[in-house]
Amino acid sequence: MSSQQDLAGSREVFRSPGSLVLSWAWVVIAVVALIDLAIQARDHSAVVMAVLVVAITGAVYACALRPRIVADARGITVENPLRDHYVPWGAVERVDAVNAVGVHCVAAPGAAKGKVVHSWAVQSSPRSAQRAQFRARRAQAGQSAEYGRYPAEAQEALRRTLAESTAHQLNERARRERAAGAAGGQPEMHWAWASIAAIVVPLVALIVVVLA
Repeated sequence: MSSQQDLAGSREVFRSPGSLVLSWAWVVIAVVALIDLAIQARDHSAVVMAVLVVAITGAVYACALRPRIVADARGITVENPLRDHYVPWGAVERVDAVNAVGVHCVAAPGAAKGKVVHSWAVQSSPRSAQRAQFRARRAQAGQSAEYGRYPAEAQEALRRTLAESTAHQLNERARRERAAGAAGGQPEMHWAWASIAAIVVPLVALIVVVLA
């Protein structure tokens, strides 16, 4: 599922299902590997291998498991591997999906153009476009009579990639929030220190163990 919405309908989470599956698959592999190393090997090479597994797990967490887009009552938060970007609804100019979902911000006073925040979580690719086209053709061929009766919006949704669908939903919500008088403001950026630590600490430990 590309998005999750809470019961109140105010918070939505968008992320890549494939990245989520691969991340948890690696976690299972890492746990099994660490248990096996703890039981069968206790020499220096085993320690190096164990720290390497932890280092890879930290990178997988930061680059695949953590990234997501969160839309709530205040605005859009784009969580990338190392940084988080928050854009209030009133500052969202538009959202598109060229190579990845991009949140275009309203230009700050005196600036020539606004900032564009790209999401690591939801990206577009030629393969995803091909899958979307295949899905639409299959629906049209298999249910040609019913497909023709689908609303235009439903037919268009079948042709969208995950990135395009995410951008469309965020655009629609931004439009509604602005119409409801959402507050503006400037985008904010914060370093994701926990994610940085998940990468740096095991990497430093690996270097120390290898050189020991």
